[in-house]
Amino acid sequence: MIWHSLTNIMKKTLIITMVLAFAFSMSLPALATTNVISTGLIQDQGGSGVAPIVKAKWEMNSTRETTSPYGYLGTDDSTADGAQFNPTGVKDVDRVITLCAIVTDGDGLSDINGVYADVYYPTDQTQNNAPIDLGPSHVKLSTQSGLECGLLMQEDTMTRLTKDEGIALFCNKIRNGNNNLPTFNTVPMTYTYDEICKTDGELMKETAYVACVDKHLSYEDASGMYKVTALVQDVANLNGTLDNQFEYLPLTAFETDFSSVNYGNVKLNTNKIIIGDLTWDNGIASVRNIGNTRMNLQVMQDDMGLDKTSGNWNVRYDARVGSVVSHQNYYPDVLTTLDDALDLSEMDEVDFSILVTKFPLNNSTNWTGTMTLSAVSAAHLTCYN
Repeated sequence: MIWHSLTNIMKKTLIITMVLAFAFSMSLPALATTNVISTGLIQDQGGSGVAPIVKAKWEMNSTRETTSPYGYLGTDDSTADGAQFNPTGVKDVDRVITLCAIVTDGDGLSDINGVYADVYYPTDQTQNNAPIDLGPSHVKLSTQSGLECGLLMQEDTMTRLTKDEGIALFCNKIRNGNNNLPTFNTVPMTYTYDEICKTDGELMKETAYVACVDKHLSYEDASGMYKVTALVQDVANLNGTLDNQFEYLPLTAFETDFSSVNYGNVKLNTNKIIIGDLTWDNGIASVRNIGNTRMNLQVMQDDMGLDKTSGNWNVRYDARVGSVVSHQNYYPDVLTTLDDALDLSEMDEVDFSILVTKFPLNNSTNWTGTMTLSAVSAAHLTCYN
């Protein structure tokens, strides 16, 4: 009986020891890998939160390697800092550029409601940033009177690129091939290529993205510095902005609808006038400004073989643009700038005349020569409204 009791006691003790050992062994992994993390949040009271940020922005050519935005080249038309663009110099053919920005939001990208770009007409830097008047003949982009006088052209909505598209464009093509193109924000910190493009940065982590939109510039939009504001807005109506400028490079250009001036029968010492008109493409002299500066027409003509007598030319010409200013006299081989500048896209008539004071002895009564037309830029008009 005593032996049986001792045996039962030993069995119970062994079972208890095994159970405790098993329980202890099961608890060891949990004790080794468990870490307590505290959490918390602040209730959004509406209109609160962190304002979104425009980290960088730039303008570039809209040309692509493919039809996808992935193929943006990230180029402009100059090696100077920022973006510069040439106009087309062709009537009714726009220059298309692309506006881009990199945006982020501390409350998450889902908090971003939209990204926008505002482009403003240039101002005259020499006149205390007075707005530029593009002239009465300029075809405005809006029915609002005076829109072109340094004011907003329009606001465009930017479209988000994919992660791969944004990184390929900004961190590869622009950083490596055109790195003085972007403007970087300095608030709340100074952003850089290194900060934006690092392997654990916001573009890679998709807590920031690149957004772009194409923008049309008319062949006749004024040359000068255009301000661009990138605006990112969140659902609580908090905003982040960044400004920069691009330059629409000046191009002075014109076209004519005539290829010859036939003075016809000319009498000695009698001024013969050939009158232009305001009808385009009928062969009667008209000129049209197709550049993005105001311009004055220039004219130069040879003597058509009429030569000189006693050192004086036997022929004198004159010309004028329009019907308001007086005719301007000029002699052979003298480059003459005609008054009455043409505004952007303006078309006007051109009158020519000739006065022959002596016909040299010649076996022929036909005299031919060459007239050369050129142009020089004129200052933009300035409005002080």
